[in-house]
Amino acid sequence: MSSIGSIDDGTAKGNEKQDTKVTLEPVLEETEVGYHLYKEAVEEGLTWDAEEERAVRRKIDWYILPCFCISQGLAYLDKIALNNANLFGIKTDLHITTSQFAWFGSIFYIGYLVSAEPMTWMLQRYPTGRVLGAICFLWGIVVMTSAASRSFSGTMAIRFILGVLEACVTPGLGLMTPFWWKLDEQPVRHLTWYCFNGVASIVGDLLAYGLGHTTNSKVPPWALIFLVPGALTTCWGAVMYLTLPDSPVFARFLSQRQKAIAIRRVAANRTGTKNKVFKYNQLVQAFNDPKTYLLFISSIAAQIPNGVVTNFSSIIISGMGFTVFQTTLLDIPYNVVQIVSLVLSGYLAGRFKNSRALMMFIGNGICIVAAAALTYGPLDQRWGRLVAFWFTSCQAVGFALSLVMISANVGGFTKRQVTTVVTFIGYCVGNIAGPHVLLQSEAAIGYPTATKAMMAGYVIKTACHLALALYMWRSNRMRDRAAAAAGEDLPEEERARRAEEEGMRDVTEADNKWFRYVL
Repeated sequence: MSSIGSIDDGTAKGNEKQDTKVTLEPVLEETEVGYHLYKEAVEEGLTWDAEEERAVRRKIDWYILPCFCISQGLAYLDKIALNNANLFGIKTDLHITTSQFAWFGSIFYIGYLVSAEPMTWMLQRYPTGRVLGAICFLWGIVVMTSAASRSFSGTMAIRFILGVLEACVTPGLGLMTPFWWKLDEQPVRHLTWYCFNGVASIVGDLLAYGLGHTTNSKVPPWALIFLVPGALTTCWGAVMYLTLPDSPVFARFLSQRQKAIAIRRVAANRTGTKNKVFKYNQLVQAFNDPKTYLLFISSIAAQIPNGVVTNFSSIIISGMGFTVFQTTLLDIPYNVVQIVSLVLSGYLAGRFKNSRALMMFIGNGICIVAAAALTYGPLDQRWGRLVAFWFTSCQAVGFALSLVMISANVGGFTKRQVTTVVTFIGYCVGNIAGPHVLLQSEAAIGYPTATKAMMAGYVIKTACHLALALYMWRSNRMRDRAAAAAGEDLPEEERARRAEEEGMRDVTEADNKWFRYVL
């Protein structure tokens, strides 16, 4: 019997549990990605020094992180092309009203909602890089077809298909992040690739500014705003298909020893890697977990403001009295604030233990104050209102860190997958509703219905995030007491080792008694 097969829960429960574990070994090697490498590394007593670990992490950072960043950025760039096209006459050419235009934003997330679960199933069952690459290639083509549409119904169909395809990107990258990085490394890297929403927005603004000045072109400027990023995305999809590995096991840029080190590193996350089998008991457990519902409600609340900003930031800024080209450039500081707030909060959340919930609270608090200034600030103070609008971009901090909470605190790949899907269902619901709270009839008075909805969303998601942190803190306390009562109050290092072993067996955090939540 291998040394890994003989590890039990630390109590004398006889040979039955050990025999069960031995029986599970071949199954785990077939279904749990990287388990065979983990098992071999444990049996052989694989050790490494800090310099060797830094070398492995450096390779992963230089190879995987740029893939995540560019994929997220292109997905967002294609999505917000509609917002920039709004400045350059798309409504006139399509003969549509502001209300109809709002449905372009909503139908995208209806498509996203429909395909969220099928897409995550594909990411579970098939090589992740191949799935993301193929989807990326297809959605780039769909974006380019937006330039050819000249009707409301045609554009609605295109936006729906685009939502169906893009549903694999952000959830997929969130599920993949724990495959590559340790708990304390995840926040800054997760928020780094997520901050490419802001980078993409800046690129989109500059692109729109340049393309908006085109002359003597038979293609209207708004159509060019779809064609250029769509072509880039299609090319990137081909690159992803050929180069992005499914996990460290298949990383050609790592040696065999480095692959083993990479797997042992992430095993310490206690949530396992990728399991190819959908487990219905984990599905049931996800729907019995209060965390799932708190994340779902907070996601709806977070994305109602996002639905406003993503589709109508240009209208909100121009409504303050700025010209079309001023509006394009003045949208850039909004995204700069978003990038800085995401990277800084990610760094601090990884640098200081149990500070994720605190970073979420600070980001949410800034948004509440900014939305209140937008709602109740004097209309003639356009620069003050503009700065307040820029700071609402901190809304991304709370949502991005909630995805980090899932990767760090939900064990069992099926359960983590289901929790992610439910969170993104809330994401879709909020984004479907968001565009419809901006009423064109309120343009002269600063869109108070939209800004009040934003403020309410920030308050609700703050309450949910506080409740989530309190629930996990209380659960940790209860587990510590139960361990002490059972005489299993082990040293931290030993408890972490046992939690790691159970996590690599695809055990959920609820069933892993050695697991403790990261706050």
